[in-house]
Amino acid sequence: MLVSLRGRFTRVVISISLLLISQVGFAQKKDNASSPDFVGLSVFIDAGCTLPNNHYAAFYNGTEGNRNTINRILHSQMYGHDIWQNLVNLNLISPSAITNYSGLQVVEDAKTEYTLAMQVGLGLRYDFIDRFGMIARFDYMKLMAKGIFNLSSGAPSSILSNKNQYIPCGIYGTETRTYIDLGLFKSFNLDGPWRFVVDFGVNVNSTKILSNDMEIGGKEYSILDVWSGNNPDMGMQPYEYYQSGIGYGFFITPILEYVLPNAMGIDIGMTVYYTKINIPGYEEFKPQYTFFIRFLNNKL
Repeated sequence: MLVSLRGRFTRVVISISLLLISQVGFAQKKDNASSPDFVGLSVFIDAGCTLPNNHYAAFYNGTEGNRNTINRILHSQMYGHDIWQNLVNLNLISPSAITNYSGLQVVEDAKTEYTLAMQVGLGLRYDFIDRFGMIARFDYMKLMAKGIFNLSSGAPSSILSNKNQYIPCGIYGTETRTYIDLGLFKSFNLDGPWRFVVDFGVNVNSTKILSNDMEIGGKEYSILDVWSGNNPDMGMQPYEYYQSGIGYGFFITPILEYVLPNAMGIDIGMTVYYTKINIPGYEEFKPQYTFFIRFLNNKL
């Protein structure tokens, strides 16, 4: 659903942008001497929603090869027996087929995906002559990824249904991202107080992993690797470890702007990022989309 939503949003914004661009040449020929314009330094705040790239969400699925894995907890002395006993008490597994926690098996991996995330930010903009200038933008967002993996129950498969053969279990991850966008912009005059603006430049981002949890039989367990890659056993001491990193990339932002007569303005836009998010094992350049509204104040 997020893929189709992302596609629809992108097509709409691109269509509007192309329509506005086609009118820029015509609109600039009109006499707009009486139209208000920004001059010098402006401050702004923005808020919107982000459609993250699900390439990075796979970090949270708990499969082998990831930093945090399901089996590290599932087959550990510290947690394995508790998980197995809870499933037996709930009549979710066959104890004759799965006699202890070492027999617990993931038979279908999770496909983790991000949910739609809110973002808030603030920034500075400096307008030179000819509606050209510089922009600095700082945004913060908290992301959640989730999916479902299946454990084997040990029950035999049925000819008509295999619903009792698997135990669906949730898996979740949360992270925070801070984006810093530094770049230039060009503003084109439309009718009256309307402008078409394009921001473009470089992006620097910081990501911090907050949690990676799984839910089995109504109980939650963290799968964050605080055991230096080993299975947690009785007597082992966990250590404080932050899974985070700095990434970078590029952005371009088409904007429809309305300039108010009191040196204020309202922008509606979409930022297309092509960035690398520094999440262990998934450090690749991928696109991401942010839709926002921002409020500018040029009374400085």
